[in-house]
Amino acid sequence: MKKVFRLALFFLALMLILSACSAKISSSIIKSYPPLDYDLEVMVLGLNDEVPFEAEHIGTIRIGDSGFSTNCRYDVVIDLAKLEARKVGGDALKIVKHHKPDLWSSCHRITAEILKLNDQ
Repeated sequence: MKKVFRLALFFLALMLILSACSAKISSSIIKSYPPLDYDLEVMVLGLNDEVPFEAEHIGTIRIGDSGFSTNCRYDVVIDLAKLEARKVGGDALKIVKHHKPDLWSSCHRITAEILKLNDQ
């Protein structure tokens, strides 16, 4: 019985460690549309880019460091944001905050608005 308990405890610890290695994603969705196909491109607007006038704000997403995050390069963080945008029907992201890796975190951390462009 002790062996089964130890094995279960080992797998529980392993699952906690593996889930802690990914970036922390939090979102606040105002309105949702049908999900977009995975192969449709999501436009990314940088900090200094203007938001198109016809764009509808449908939510906000924050991707940051979970404390044990390992794979959080800028391109990985942007891909995670695009995936989340597609889930709620967003076809554009506007980066509003970008924290580069520093002394406190080795991860890129972003806050982005999820947008729906009316012409698509």
